[in-house]
Amino acid sequence: MRNPILFFFRVPSLSRRIAWRVGLGVVSLIFVLFAILCVVLWKPEARTIYRDTADDAAQAIDRRGATLVLDPARLPQRLREAPETAWLAAVDDAGHTLTWGKLPAEYRPVVAMLPLLSDSDLRSPDPRLAATLVVAERDWGRLRIIVGGVPEEGVIGLFAPLFYFVGLWMALPVAIVILLLVPWIVRRGLRGIGEVAEQARGVDMNRRSRHLDAAAVPSELKPLIDAFNQALDRIWDAAEARDRFLGNAAHELRLPIAIVRARAAALSAGPSKTSLLSDIVRLENISEQLLDLQRIDRGLVANDTLDLVQVCREVGEDIAPLLVKAGYAFSFDAPAQPVYVSGDVGALQRVVMNLLQNAMTHGGGAGGIELSVSADARISVSDAGPGIAEEEYPQIFSPFYRLNPSAQGSGLGLHLAREVVTRHRGSIRVSRSSQGGARFCVQLPLLRPPARGA
Repeated sequence: MRNPILFFFRVPSLSRRIAWRVGLGVVSLIFVLFAILCVVLWKPEARTIYRDTADDAAQAIDRRGATLVLDPARLPQRLREAPETAWLAAVDDAGHTLTWGKLPAEYRPVVAMLPLLSDSDLRSPDPRLAATLVVAERDWGRLRIIVGGVPEEGVIGLFAPLFYFVGLWMALPVAIVILLLVPWIVRRGLRGIGEVAEQARGVDMNRRSRHLDAAAVPSELKPLIDAFNQALDRIWDAAEARDRFLGNAAHELRLPIAIVRARAAALSAGPSKTSLLSDIVRLENISEQLLDLQRIDRGLVANDTLDLVQVCREVGEDIAPLLVKAGYAFSFDAPAQPVYVSGDVGALQRVVMNLLQNAMTHGGGAGGIELSVSADARISVSDAGPGIAEEEYPQIFSPFYRLNPSAQGSGLGLHLAREVVTRHRGSIRVSRSSQGGARFCVQLPLLRPPARGA
């Protein structure tokens, strides 16, 4: 539920600000013009009759048969107190007329024209001629009455009708229309900002050529978008330089690693040789995964349809001797039918190899290491080691994060594995295995089996 206090004090939107300012500006302008109009029309000698006086006088007139009858006791007090100057004339729809008081000679011809007139304010420096004509709806018909002879001299009364029409019928509707219309116009004008915000949310280090569309926003915001795009260029250039360095370093490591492997192979069989070969395999895997990331980012890897069962089986066959020599019992479980995914076979093999090496390093040197593939394209690697505390789960895939600083490993293997899996539109997570150790699950998008003959 929206907090009304926070809603009241929150920063108003740009469209609301503009609407209020434009609305208040237009209303203020109307009132300024109204004041100027009052000054121009102001004539100290002008006299007028308040409309209320004429309306009240109309209530004192009734029709009996074919005659209009006036009840003097119901006339406004102002008219009753000035019987020497006050006057009125009335006519109904049937043409019946009634006059009261000293009707000026100038208005006698007007009585016959009353059925043709509407509400009118007649001003004059002659107090006798200042008058107001109103049209009153009565039960028996429409009554037109003109009242004069008792002029008002107040400024408010003089300009009240003008204020009524200008303020109520012009300024207020204009202000309402502006308050409703301007936010809609502003929102349409700023619609591009939402599109650019969506583009900004989609900025991804894996798609470094994308920039925000400066043409989608108003020209006032274009410098901001240009500055943001330039900042993106600088960040991407730095990331590109870092990636080139890592790629070149990985290439340079290939040769010394191969030399070390050759020399290790010449050593006599034993635990030291097994441990050394395991470390060499780990170094090779990290080096190749760095190159995998380079190739994936540059679109240089294959995006083939792969049988995940076959991929994992080949990796298991390669690493099984090392696992057995390290004291583990290795098992592989997979469905009989192929499980198809899309990706690069070498990159995915190295992800599986990385997880198995990680299990071998942290599995405690005993128990079983299980590799399995499920029909929904999920790879699981579990061990019987001490496992990983749940509070460590969020950091386990961070670069250079090591659960045990004294243990083997660089802290890069799981991070690189997650990066490769993410680039294959998959996910990787860790949990506790049924043996009490760690269990890593890689979920990849499942592909439909290829059509026969394809």
